[in-house]
Amino acid sequence: MTEPCPSCGLLDQVQHVPAVYQGGHSFYRGQGPAVAVPAGDGVVYTSSQVSGIAVTAVARSLDPYPRPRRGGGLLAAVVLLAMVGSCFLLLPFSASDDPPPGGAAAKALGFAVLSLPAFAVYVAAGVLVWLYVRRVRAHRRQQRGVPAARQVWEQGWFCHRCGGVYFADAGRLLTPAHFRHLVARAGGYDR
Repeated sequence: MTEPCPSCGLLDQVQHVPAVYQGGHSFYRGQGPAVAVPAGDGVVYTSSQVSGIAVTAVARSLDPYPRPRRGGGLLAAVVLLAMVGSCFLLLPFSASDDPPPGGAAAKALGFAVLSLPAFAVYVAAGVLVWLYVRRVRAHRRQQRGVPAARQVWEQGWFCHRCGGVYFADAGRLLTPAHFRHLVARAGGYDR
């Protein structure tokens, strides 16, 4: 059993944080609206399957896991920059047929000047690869911290009357945001 809420002093609206989190997830599945689709000489009525998960605001505020990062736009940008850099790299080779006036030194300088945009694009692609590797390492570090964060998260109690979270031995009410910050700090993925 747990201690009563430190704010209101009652126990009737107190629930374990994992139970609040699980209870705040509703799974639904059903049929979507019927749609008339012309098919040949007749009309065919069809409907789509609808399914998903509805999450309450309280359950979302007590989520113990780190917030997911955005998708893989960095890798797409690297591929695009590599293609653009390859196109820029064709510039010096297209100019090699016409010898510039001034001899071999002018030809080498022309190659360097025409290769400069390709070099800049490849440097930018390298920076994006570095950022992607940092993101992957941070994600792995977050995943390693989830068990420790979950251990702290499972010790929390939520008072529905006051809207706060407390630990049985701490004796003070925390906001869900502050509780989530403590959980993230325990997991090592607070920002």
